[in-house]
Amino acid sequence: MLALERGTASILADALAHDLARHIPAIRSLDFVFVGALYDQAQLLRPGWPLHAALAEALDRLPRSPQGAHVIALGAHEGRLPTADLEPDRALLGSPMLVLPWLLSGPTAALEEVAPRLERELLEQGLIGAELALALGEAFGIKTAHARHLTTLDLCALACAQYEHAGLGGLWQMIEAALLEPDQAQTATLEDGSTLHYEAGDVYSDATDRGRLAQFRAILGAHGLSLRERTAAH
Repeated sequence: MLALERGTASILADALAHDLARHIPAIRSLDFVFVGALYDQAQLLRPGWPLHAALAEALDRLPRSPQGAHVIALGAHEGRLPTADLEPDRALLGSPMLVLPWLLSGPTAALEEVAPRLERELLEQGLIGAELALALGEAFGIKTAHARHLTTLDLCALACAQYEHAGLGGLWQMIEAALLEPDQAQTATLEDGSTLHYEAGDVYSDATDRGRLAQFRAILGAHGLSLRERTAAH
């Protein structure tokens, strides 16, 4: 099951927000927005952070009272999530690492207080409680292991380690540039001497190995990026 119905999503959203507040109590002053759906990490790690943007848009559309923070859950109705932007990319399924996006929203001063603590504490101390991990597994019909809260930068750090372990560190540099510094050009030299170059939303390669190019194209495509073969005229 990729997407939970609204009732189950609401129950899990409350439980997740409460669990997160165990680590960072100050989040209780912020809106917590959650979508009850599983995604491959590549769908989250795309330029412009489209899943988080969709959560922010959903939050803006929902009627809310002006007093107090809210826990807001987005779930499926008759198998469909509220917007197409939130639908999991089924072509990416099969990864052992799946994510459940959430978003915190509120006054700038409160966010500035909470954000540094999230970055400092969650990667090392963000393991969720055993009962919540079990509830998540039962809701989605999967077995969970090492379920934890992460910030997007934490997820980037984990993805970097994964790509480097697979000998694809240069490829991750292109993805990271598109995520974190989309207006800045970036070049990486690979082990075989070929190069990758990121510029203005596209990645260019001068590699000649067709199999390697196909691998790069598939991975970058999962992250919402296009691969172009560099020519002498470029």
